[in-house]
Amino acid sequence: MTDNLAPPLVPAVAYNDAPAGIRWLTDVLGLRVVRTFEMPDGTIAHAELAWRTSVVFVHTRPPKENPWSVVGPASIALAVETADQVDRHYERARAAAADIVRHAYDSKTPAFPDGSRQFDVRDPEGNLWTVGTYRPTLDTA
Repeated sequence: MTDNLAPPLVPAVAYNDAPAGIRWLTDVLGLRVVRTFEMPDGTIAHAELAWRTSVVFVHTRPPKENPWSVVGPASIALAVETADQVDRHYERARAAAADIVRHAYDSKTPAFPDGSRQFDVRDPEGNLWTVGTYRPTLDTA
């Protein structure tokens, strides 16, 4: 097993304008482009963007005959370590005039009994992104 393999579960997001989606994800949320595969017409066949030790696939929405044409919008959570990191990402999104649908707040619910600092932002194509401190654990039982 190689140390630099991405986690075995990778979300994929289709965009009508994938280059613009990638710019938004890097400029507003701070994801990092790992690799991009373009088609001759400039559309994105496949791109891999990193968030910490995770990856998100991004691609141009294909024509209607392709099953990937009808996916989305998506909802994806991005975990950070501290409330300060959430607030820094929130301020970055605000500075970019992003569509913040829920401002940074502290959530404590049955789902997050230890609490989570988080905010929600919608990208230009309707996908909802949450940046927060909640990070689930897997039971080994």
